[in-house]
Amino acid sequence: MTSDDVVKRFNHSALFERLGLHIYHLDDHSLRLHLNDDNPCHRGGFGVLEDIGINGSVISAAMEAAIGLCGLNALGGMPSGVIEFSMKLLRIVRHKPAWIEAQIDRKSQQLVFVSARLYSARDSVCATATGIVTRGYHVKPVRHHQNE
Repeated sequence: MTSDDVVKRFNHSALFERLGLHIYHLDDHSLRLHLNDDNPCHRGGFGVLEDIGINGSVISAAMEAAIGLCGLNALGGMPSGVIEFSMKLLRIVRHKPAWIEAQIDRKSQQLVFVSARLYSARDSVCATATGIVTRGYHVKPVRHHQNE
C-alpha cells in the first residue's frame, strides 16, 4: 500500500470522519494529522461540556492513530499494529485547529519506534506520546488430516 493509498483509505474511513481526523502529510519518516474544527465529538466530557478543550479520549485515539500510521508507512504498508503506547497530556487543548506531528525515531525490519506531539492553534505542545509499531505476521492455516 502506497502513502497515497494510506492517506485516502484513512481520510475516508468512518472513524476518521467521525472523529474529525485528517492526514495532511505522510512520508517515509513523518506524519502530520489534523483534528478538524467544530466537531462535537471533540468536546470535553464526551461531548457534553461546551467550554472545555478536546476530550482526552479523542486525543488518545488521534495520537495512537498517528503513531500507528507513521509505523505502517515506514513498514511499507504491510499489516502492522501498535504494541506499546504511552501518552502524556500536558495541558488542555482549547485552541483549534490542532494537529499532531509524528516522526520515526528508530526502525528495524520488524519494529518502528515513533514519537508524536500534539500542538494547539497557538503552536504550543499540549500532549506527547511514544509508541512501538510491529509488522504483522501472516499465519498459515493449519491443515488437519482425517484418519479413516
